[in-house]
Amino acid sequence: MKRLFDILTSWLEAAALPESAVRATATFTAALIWVAGCVMLYLLLKLIANHINKKVEDTETKIDDIFLSRKVVNAICLLVISIIITKTVPGLTLLYPNAYKAVTTCCSVLTIGAVTYLLVLESSAFCNFLRMRNVQHAGVLVLRNVLQSIIGAVAGLLIISTILNRDLAYVISALGAMAAVLMLVFKDSILGAIAGIRLSVNGMLKENDWIIVPRYNADGRVEDLSLTTVKVRNWDKSISTIPPHALVSEGFINKERMLDMGVRQIRRTFFVDIESVRKLDAEETARLADKEWCGNIDLSQGAVNLSLFRRWLRHAMRNHPRIAESTPETAMQVFVRELPATPTGLPLEVFFFVRCLDWEEFEELQADFIDEITAAFPRFGLRLYQSMASAAFPSK
Repeated sequence: MKRLFDILTSWLEAAALPESAVRATATFTAALIWVAGCVMLYLLLKLIANHINKKVEDTETKIDDIFLSRKVVNAICLLVISIIITKTVPGLTLLYPNAYKAVTTCCSVLTIGAVTYLLVLESSAFCNFLRMRNVQHAGVLVLRNVLQSIIGAVAGLLIISTILNRDLAYVISALGAMAAVLMLVFKDSILGAIAGIRLSVNGMLKENDWIIVPRYNADGRVEDLSLTTVKVRNWDKSISTIPPHALVSEGFINKERMLDMGVRQIRRTFFVDIESVRKLDAEETARLADKEWCGNIDLSQGAVNLSLFRRWLRHAMRNHPRIAESTPETAMQVFVRELPATPTGLPLEVFFFVRCLDWEEFEELQADFIDEITAAFPRFGLRLYQSMASAAFPSK
Protein backbone atom coordinates (compact mmCIF):
# COMPACT_ATOMS: atom_id res chain seq x y z
CA MET A 1 0.00 0.00 0.00
CA LYS A 2 2.89 2.38 0.80
CA ARG A 3 4.41 1.61 -2.59
CA LEU A 4 1.09 2.45 -4.29
CA PHE A 5 0.85 5.79 -2.46
CA ASP A 6 4.44 6.66 -3.41
CA ILE A 7 3.69 6.07 -7.08
CA LEU A 8 0.42 8.02 -6.98
CA THR A 9 2.00 10.90 -5.05
CA SER A 10 4.90 11.17 -7.49
CA TRP A 11 2.52 11.22 -10.48
CA LEU A 12 0.30 13.86 -8.92
CA GLU A 13 3.23 16.03 -7.89
CA ALA A 14 4.58 15.75 -11.44
CA ALA A 15 1.20 17.04 -12.59
CA ALA A 16 1.85 20.17 -10.48
CA LEU A 17 -1.15 19.67 -8.15
CA PRO A 18 -1.20 21.60 -4.83
CA GLU A 19 0.02 19.64 -1.81
CA SER A 20 -3.45 19.61 -0.16
CA ALA A 21 -4.99 18.21 -3.35
CA VAL A 22 -2.25 15.59 -3.70
CA ARG A 23 -3.20 13.85 -0.44
CA ALA A 24 -6.93 13.81 -1.15
CA THR A 25 -6.53 12.74 -4.78
CA ALA A 26 -4.00 10.02 -3.94
CA THR A 27 -6.24 8.64 -1.19
CA PHE A 28 -9.32 8.72 -3.43
CA THR A 29 -7.48 7.03 -6.31
CA ALA A 30 -6.09 4.33 -3.99
CA ALA A 31 -9.59 3.75 -2.62
CA LEU A 32 -10.95 3.31 -6.17
CA ILE A 33 -8.22 0.79 -6.95
CA TRP A 34 -8.97 -1.01 -3.66
CA VAL A 35 -12.73 -1.13 -4.43
CA ALA A 36 -12.02 -2.52 -7.90
CA GLY A 37 -9.83 -5.20 -6.33
CA CYS A 38 -12.57 -6.06 -3.82
CA VAL A 39 -15.16 -6.36 -6.60
CA MET A 40 -12.90 -8.73 -8.51
CA LEU A 41 -12.28 -10.72 -5.33
CA TYR A 42 -16.02 -10.86 -4.63
CA LEU A 43 -16.73 -12.20 -8.15
CA LEU A 44 -14.01 -14.79 -7.74
CA LEU A 45 -15.34 -15.88 -4.33
CA LYS A 46 -18.86 -16.04 -5.78
CA LEU A 47 -17.68 -18.42 -8.50
CA ILE A 48 -15.93 -20.55 -5.89
CA ALA A 49 -19.01 -20.50 -3.64
CA ASN A 50 -21.30 -21.58 -6.51
CA HIS A 51 -18.92 -24.43 -7.31
CA ILE A 52 -18.85 -25.53 -3.66
CA ASN A 53 -22.64 -25.35 -3.40
CA LYS A 54 -23.04 -27.50 -6.52
CA LYS A 55 -20.60 -30.09 -5.18
CA VAL A 56 -22.38 -30.15 -1.82
CA GLU A 57 -25.82 -30.61 -3.41
CA ASP A 58 -24.55 -33.43 -5.63
CA THR A 59 -23.30 -35.55 -2.73
CA GLU A 60 -25.53 -38.29 -1.30
CA THR A 61 -24.86 -37.48 2.35
CA LYS A 62 -27.05 -34.86 4.02
CA ILE A 63 -24.53 -33.74 6.64
CA ASP A 64 -22.63 -31.45 4.26
CA ASP A 65 -25.97 -29.94 3.13
CA ILE A 66 -26.50 -28.90 6.75
CA PHE A 67 -23.05 -27.67 7.72
CA LEU A 68 -22.17 -26.23 4.29
CA SER A 69 -25.47 -24.76 3.23
CA ARG A 70 -25.60 -21.80 0.87
CA LYS A 71 -25.93 -19.39 3.80
CA VAL A 72 -22.88 -20.88 5.50
CA VAL A 73 -20.78 -20.72 2.33
CA ASN A 74 -21.82 -17.10 1.77
CA ALA A 75 -20.95 -16.33 5.40
CA ILE A 76 -17.48 -17.83 4.87
CA CYS A 77 -17.03 -15.59 1.82
CA LEU A 78 -18.09 -12.57 3.87
CA LEU A 79 -15.57 -13.54 6.54
CA VAL A 80 -12.78 -13.77 3.97
CA ILE A 81 -13.69 -10.35 2.58
CA SER A 82 -13.90 -8.84 6.08
CA ILE A 83 -10.42 -10.19 6.94
CA ILE A 84 -9.01 -8.70 3.73
CA ILE A 85 -10.73 -5.40 4.51
CA THR A 86 -9.26 -5.43 8.03
CA LYS A 87 -5.78 -6.01 6.63
CA THR A 88 -5.92 -3.51 3.77
CA VAL A 89 -8.30 -0.63 4.58
CA PRO A 90 -6.18 0.87 7.38
CA GLY A 91 -3.44 1.33 4.76
CA LEU A 92 -5.66 3.81 2.92
CA THR A 93 -5.23 6.22 5.84
CA LEU A 94 -1.49 6.48 5.29
CA LEU A 95 -1.77 10.18 4.46
CA TYR A 96 -4.35 10.73 7.26
CA PRO A 97 -2.78 9.14 10.34
CA ASN A 98 -5.40 10.63 12.68
CA ALA A 99 -8.08 8.47 11.07
CA TYR A 100 -6.05 5.25 11.37
CA LYS A 101 -7.34 4.27 14.82
CA ALA A 102 -11.02 4.80 14.01
CA VAL A 103 -10.76 2.88 10.71
CA THR A 104 -8.89 0.02 12.39
CA THR A 105 -11.54 -0.23 15.10
CA CYS A 106 -14.39 -0.31 12.57
CA CYS A 107 -12.63 -3.02 10.57
CA SER A 108 -12.10 -5.12 13.69
CA VAL A 109 -15.79 -4.78 14.63
CA LEU A 110 -16.69 -5.84 11.07
CA THR A 111 -14.56 -8.98 11.39
CA ILE A 112 -16.08 -9.85 14.77
CA GLY A 113 -19.55 -9.44 13.24
CA ALA A 114 -18.67 -11.73 10.31
CA VAL A 115 -17.30 -14.41 12.66
CA THR A 116 -20.39 -14.12 14.88
CA TYR A 117 -22.72 -14.50 11.89
CA LEU A 118 -20.86 -17.62 10.76
CA LEU A 119 -20.94 -19.16 14.24
CA VAL A 120 -24.67 -18.45 14.60
CA LEU A 121 -25.36 -20.21 11.29
CA GLU A 122 -23.18 -23.17 12.29
CA SER A 123 -24.92 -23.44 15.67
CA SER A 124 -28.27 -23.57 13.87
CA ALA A 125 -26.82 -26.17 11.50
CA PHE A 126 -25.63 -28.25 14.44
CA CYS A 127 -29.11 -28.14 15.97
CA ASN A 128 -30.65 -29.15 12.63
CA PHE A 129 -28.22 -32.07 12.57
CA LEU A 130 -29.43 -33.12 16.02
CA ARG A 131 -33.03 -32.92 14.84
CA MET A 132 -32.10 -35.12 11.88
CA ARG A 133 -30.83 -37.65 14.43
CA ASN A 134 -34.27 -37.63 16.11
CA VAL A 135 -33.15 -35.70 19.19
CA GLN A 136 -36.07 -34.13 21.10
CA HIS A 137 -37.09 -30.95 19.29
CA ALA A 138 -37.67 -28.94 22.46
CA GLY A 139 -34.16 -29.77 23.68
CA VAL A 140 -32.71 -28.74 20.33
CA LEU A 141 -34.54 -25.40 20.43
CA VAL A 142 -33.26 -24.67 23.92
CA LEU A 143 -29.71 -25.69 22.94
CA ARG A 144 -29.88 -23.43 19.89
CA ASN A 145 -31.05 -20.48 21.97
CA VAL A 146 -28.38 -21.07 24.62
CA LEU A 147 -25.56 -21.41 22.06
CA GLN A 148 -26.62 -18.33 20.14
CA SER A 149 -27.00 -16.34 23.36
CA ILE A 150 -23.46 -17.31 24.41
CA ILE A 151 -22.09 -16.43 20.97
CA GLY A 152 -23.89 -13.09 21.04
CA ALA A 153 -22.67 -12.30 24.57
CA VAL A 154 -19.03 -13.11 23.73
CA ALA A 155 -19.27 -11.09 20.51
CA GLY A 156 -20.72 -8.14 22.41
CA LEU A 157 -17.88 -8.26 24.96
CA LEU A 158 -15.28 -8.40 22.17
CA ILE A 159 -16.86 -5.44 20.36
CA ILE A 160 -16.94 -3.38 23.57
CA SER A 161 -13.32 -4.34 24.26
CA THR A 162 -12.32 -3.32 20.73
CA ILE A 163 -14.13 0.02 20.82
CA LEU A 164 -12.74 0.92 24.25
CA ASN A 165 -9.29 -0.43 23.31
CA ARG A 166 -9.18 -2.37 26.57
CA ASP A 167 -8.37 -5.97 27.42
CA LEU A 168 -11.30 -8.35 27.52
CA ALA A 169 -10.56 -9.12 31.19
CA TYR A 170 -10.96 -5.43 32.02
CA VAL A 171 -14.35 -5.29 30.27
CA ILE A 172 -15.55 -8.43 32.06
CA SER A 173 -14.44 -7.08 35.44
CA ALA A 174 -16.17 -3.79 34.75
CA LEU A 175 -19.36 -5.59 33.78
CA GLY A 176 -19.08 -7.64 36.97
CA ALA A 177 -19.87 -4.51 38.91
CA MET A 178 -23.11 -4.26 36.92
CA ALA A 179 -24.08 -7.88 37.61
CA ALA A 180 -27.09 -6.91 39.71
CA VAL A 181 -28.43 -4.66 36.96
CA LEU A 182 -27.77 -7.33 34.32
CA MET A 183 -29.59 -9.90 36.43
CA LEU A 184 -32.66 -7.67 36.47
CA VAL A 185 -32.46 -6.92 32.75
CA PHE A 186 -31.94 -10.54 31.69
CA LYS A 187 -34.02 -12.13 34.45
CA ASP A 188 -36.58 -13.60 32.06
CA SER A 189 -33.87 -14.95 29.75
CA ILE A 190 -31.99 -16.60 32.63
CA LEU A 191 -35.13 -18.11 34.15
CA GLY A 192 -36.33 -19.12 30.71
CA ALA A 193 -33.04 -20.83 29.85
CA ILE A 194 -33.07 -22.85 33.08
CA ALA A 195 -36.75 -23.71 32.68
CA GLY A 196 -36.25 -24.64 29.03
CA ILE A 197 -33.42 -27.00 29.93
CA ARG A 198 -35.60 -28.64 32.60
CA LEU A 199 -38.52 -28.98 30.22
CA SER A 200 -36.38 -30.60 27.52
CA VAL A 201 -34.19 -32.79 29.72
CA ASN A 202 -37.22 -34.23 31.53
CA GLY A 203 -39.15 -34.67 28.28
CA MET A 204 -42.00 -32.51 29.56
CA LEU A 205 -42.63 -30.46 26.42
CA LYS A 206 -41.81 -30.31 22.72
CA GLU A 207 -43.00 -28.38 19.71
CA ASN A 208 -46.52 -29.23 18.48
CA ASP A 209 -47.58 -30.69 21.85
CA TRP A 210 -51.16 -30.13 22.95
CA ILE A 211 -51.00 -28.39 26.33
CA ILE A 212 -53.48 -26.69 28.64
CA VAL A 213 -52.42 -23.86 30.95
CA PRO A 214 -55.60 -22.54 32.62
CA ARG A 215 -54.00 -19.46 34.18
CA TYR A 216 -52.91 -18.14 30.78
CA ASN A 217 -56.08 -19.29 28.97
CA ALA A 218 -53.91 -21.51 26.80
CA ASP A 219 -55.38 -24.63 25.23
CA GLY A 220 -53.78 -25.72 21.98
CA ARG A 221 -50.59 -26.65 20.16
CA VAL A 222 -47.11 -25.38 21.05
CA GLU A 223 -45.81 -23.40 18.07
CA ASP A 224 -42.44 -22.21 19.33
CA LEU A 225 -40.17 -22.41 22.35
CA SER A 226 -37.56 -19.77 23.12
CA LEU A 227 -35.62 -18.62 26.17
CA THR A 228 -38.31 -16.13 27.13
CA THR A 229 -41.58 -17.32 25.60
CA VAL A 230 -43.61 -20.42 24.78
CA LYS A 231 -46.11 -19.66 22.01
CA VAL A 232 -49.31 -21.70 22.02
CA ARG A 233 -51.74 -21.65 19.11
CA ASN A 234 -55.13 -22.11 20.76
CA TRP A 235 -57.94 -24.03 19.13
CA ASP A 236 -59.76 -20.75 18.43
CA LYS A 237 -56.65 -19.72 16.38
CA SER A 238 -55.54 -17.10 18.91
CA ILE A 239 -51.99 -17.05 20.34
CA SER A 240 -51.09 -17.37 24.02
CA THR A 241 -47.58 -16.48 25.17
CA ILE A 242 -46.30 -18.07 28.36
CA PRO A 243 -42.95 -17.64 30.18
CA PRO A 244 -41.17 -21.03 30.26
CA HIS A 245 -40.46 -20.70 33.98
CA ALA A 246 -44.22 -20.40 34.61
CA LEU A 247 -44.73 -23.85 33.09
CA VAL A 248 -42.15 -25.32 35.47
CA SER A 249 -43.18 -23.47 38.62
CA GLU A 250 -46.97 -23.51 38.15
CA GLY A 251 -47.42 -26.66 36.09
CA PHE A 252 -49.42 -27.44 32.96
CA ILE A 253 -51.37 -30.28 31.35
CA ASN A 254 -49.73 -32.03 28.40
CA LYS A 255 -52.26 -34.14 26.48
CA GLU A 256 -49.90 -35.10 23.68
CA ARG A 257 -48.87 -38.33 25.41
CA MET A 258 -52.51 -39.43 25.28
CA LEU A 259 -52.69 -38.71 21.54
CA ASP A 260 -49.41 -40.57 20.99
CA MET A 261 -51.22 -43.71 22.16
CA GLY A 262 -53.98 -43.07 19.62
CA VAL A 263 -56.71 -42.44 22.19
CA ARG A 264 -58.88 -39.63 23.54
CA GLN A 265 -60.43 -39.40 26.98
CA ILE A 266 -64.13 -39.15 27.78
CA ARG A 267 -64.45 -37.84 31.29
CA ARG A 268 -67.65 -36.24 32.45
CA THR A 269 -69.34 -35.64 35.82
CA PHE A 270 -73.10 -35.89 36.27
CA PHE A 271 -74.75 -34.42 39.36
CA VAL A 272 -77.50 -36.72 40.61
CA ASP A 273 -80.34 -35.26 42.63
CA ILE A 274 -79.91 -36.98 46.01
CA GLU A 275 -83.67 -37.03 46.60
CA SER A 276 -84.08 -39.30 43.58
CA VAL A 277 -81.75 -41.98 44.99
CA ARG A 278 -83.82 -44.72 46.61
CA LYS A 279 -84.05 -48.47 47.11
CA LEU A 280 -86.17 -50.33 44.61
CA ASP A 281 -88.42 -53.20 45.57
CA ALA A 282 -87.88 -56.70 44.17
CA GLU A 283 -90.34 -56.17 41.30
CA GLU A 284 -88.71 -52.89 40.18
CA THR A 285 -85.26 -54.44 40.46
CA ALA A 286 -86.26 -57.46 38.37
CA ARG A 287 -87.72 -55.13 35.72
CA LEU A 288 -84.56 -52.99 35.45
CA ALA A 289 -81.82 -55.50 36.05
CA ASP A 290 -80.17 -57.59 33.36
CA LYS A 291 -78.03 -60.52 34.39
CA GLU A 292 -75.44 -59.43 31.82
CA TRP A 293 -74.53 -56.30 33.74
CA CYS A 294 -76.23 -56.33 37.15
CA GLY A 295 -73.38 -58.27 38.78
CA ASN A 296 -73.89 -59.96 42.14
CA ILE A 297 -77.01 -58.06 43.17
CA ASP A 298 -79.67 -60.19 44.82
CA LEU A 299 -82.69 -59.48 42.65
CA SER A 300 -85.07 -60.92 45.23
CA GLN A 301 -84.09 -58.37 47.87
CA GLY A 302 -84.25 -55.29 45.68
CA ALA A 303 -81.40 -52.82 45.00
CA VAL A 304 -80.57 -49.13 45.09
CA ASN A 305 -81.37 -47.53 41.74
CA LEU A 306 -78.06 -45.66 41.67
CA SER A 307 -76.15 -48.94 42.16
CA LEU A 308 -77.97 -50.49 39.22
CA PHE A 309 -77.32 -47.38 37.15
CA ARG A 310 -73.60 -47.48 37.88
CA ARG A 311 -73.40 -51.13 36.81
CA TRP A 312 -75.34 -50.44 33.63
CA LEU A 313 -73.11 -47.46 32.89
CA ARG A 314 -69.92 -49.48 33.37
CA HIS A 315 -71.32 -52.17 31.08
CA ALA A 316 -72.20 -49.54 28.44
CA MET A 317 -68.67 -48.10 28.53
CA ARG A 318 -66.97 -51.50 28.28
CA ASN A 319 -69.12 -52.38 25.28
CA HIS A 320 -68.68 -49.06 23.48
CA PRO A 321 -67.69 -49.77 19.84
CA ARG A 322 -64.71 -47.37 19.97
CA ILE A 323 -63.38 -48.21 23.43
CA ALA A 324 -59.57 -48.41 23.76
CA GLU A 325 -58.54 -51.82 25.01
CA SER A 326 -55.83 -52.15 27.64
CA THR A 327 -52.42 -53.51 26.62
CA PRO A 328 -49.59 -55.04 28.68
CA GLU A 329 -47.76 -51.72 28.37
CA THR A 330 -50.66 -49.35 29.01
CA ALA A 331 -53.76 -49.75 31.17
CA MET A 332 -56.86 -48.03 29.78
CA GLN A 333 -59.00 -47.41 32.85
CA VAL A 334 -62.79 -47.75 32.65
CA PHE A 335 -64.68 -46.79 35.76
CA VAL A 336 -67.65 -44.99 37.26
CA ARG A 337 -67.12 -43.37 40.64
CA GLU A 338 -69.09 -41.41 43.15
CA LEU A 339 -67.51 -38.28 44.53
CA PRO A 340 -68.37 -36.58 47.85
CA ALA A 341 -71.82 -35.02 47.84
CA THR A 342 -72.07 -31.30 47.11
CA PRO A 343 -74.82 -28.69 47.46
CA THR A 344 -75.58 -29.30 43.78
CA GLY A 345 -76.08 -33.04 44.13
CA LEU A 346 -74.12 -36.29 44.22
CA PRO A 347 -71.31 -36.22 41.59
CA LEU A 348 -71.10 -39.33 39.41
CA GLU A 349 -68.01 -39.37 37.21
CA VAL A 350 -67.51 -41.53 34.12
CA PHE A 351 -64.01 -42.12 32.82
CA PHE A 352 -62.78 -44.16 29.85
CA PHE A 353 -60.76 -43.90 26.63
CA VAL A 354 -61.83 -44.26 23.00
CA ARG A 355 -59.77 -44.68 19.86
CA CYS A 356 -60.69 -41.56 17.94
CA LEU A 357 -58.11 -38.86 17.15
CA ASP A 358 -60.15 -36.67 14.82
CA TRP A 359 -61.39 -33.75 16.92
CA GLU A 360 -64.75 -33.22 15.22
CA GLU A 361 -65.54 -36.94 15.14
CA PHE A 362 -64.56 -37.31 18.79
CA GLU A 363 -66.82 -34.46 19.91
CA GLU A 364 -69.74 -36.01 18.05
CA LEU A 365 -69.00 -39.44 19.50
CA GLN A 366 -68.69 -38.02 23.02
CA ALA A 367 -71.91 -36.03 22.70
CA ASP A 368 -73.81 -39.12 21.52
CA PHE A 369 -72.61 -41.14 24.51
CA ILE A 370 -73.45 -38.36 26.99
CA ASP A 371 -76.91 -38.03 25.43
CA GLU A 372 -77.42 -41.76 25.93
CA ILE A 373 -76.42 -41.51 29.59
CA THR A 374 -78.63 -38.48 30.19
CA ALA A 375 -81.62 -40.21 28.62
CA ALA A 376 -81.06 -43.29 30.82
CA PHE A 377 -81.48 -41.47 34.16
CA PRO A 378 -85.32 -41.52 34.21
CA ARG A 379 -85.28 -45.22 33.36
CA PHE A 380 -83.66 -45.91 36.73
CA GLY A 381 -85.83 -43.44 38.60
CA LEU A 382 -82.98 -40.96 38.90
CA ARG A 383 -82.98 -37.24 38.25
CA LEU A 384 -80.11 -34.98 37.24
CA TYR A 385 -79.70 -31.98 39.51
CA GLN A 386 -80.43 -28.58 38.03
CA SER A 387 -81.21 -25.38 39.84
CA MET A 388 -84.72 -23.99 39.53
CA ALA A 389 -85.87 -27.44 38.46
CA SER A 390 -89.62 -27.93 38.47
CA ALA A 391 -89.88 -31.20 36.56
CA ALA A 392 -92.04 -33.87 38.14
CA PHE A 393 -90.38 -36.93 39.59
CA PRO A 394 -90.00 -39.53 36.80
CA SER A 395 -92.54 -42.32 36.70
CA LYS A 396 -91.55 -45.79 37.82
